[in-house]
Amino acid sequence: MKNLILLFASLLLMTSCTQNKLAYIDVGLIMKDYEGMKAFEQHMEDETVQLRKEIESLIEPYQLKVEAYYKDVGQMSEDRRNAAELALQEEQAAINEQQDKFMKQLEVKRLEGLEAINNEISDFVKYYAKSRGLQIVFGTVGTGTVIYSEDKLNISQDVLSELNRLYGGE
Repeated sequence: MKNLILLFASLLLMTSCTQNKLAYIDVGLIMKDYEGMKAFEQHMEDETVQLRKEIESLIEPYQLKVEAYYKDVGQMSEDRRNAAELALQEEQAAINEQQDKFMKQLEVKRLEGLEAINNEISDFVKYYAKSRGLQIVFGTVGTGTVIYSEDKLNISQDVLSELNRLYGGE
């Protein structure tokens, strides 16, 4: 009997020593409700509005030239009409090129910003996990990856609250 109790105590001790400390976060929730992400999205929206204004400032004068061309086309010689059409096509191509350039610049800014936010969140989660003795923190989106866990393993709200507190303090 004494050996059985000793064996049971040993197993209990070994189990408690080898027990992993796990948690998970809902990455979708963090990205949706993180104030830093909201600020970034607003910044990108502002950039997009500015981009539209710049593109419109290129298109409006071009449209006036097209309207003038159609107004005068019946009175133009063939050479003058061909030259006007070529000039309009070249200007349209330049506008399209500028628009593509703006869109690529905007996409690069968006990707760089998302990468910075992801790195910021990852760095914070590493700090958070180490400070709480967690060995593994899983990331999931919605109901994917983690099919079941006890609610206490979901640290999403704690991480989000702390991230938002730190963001507000910057």
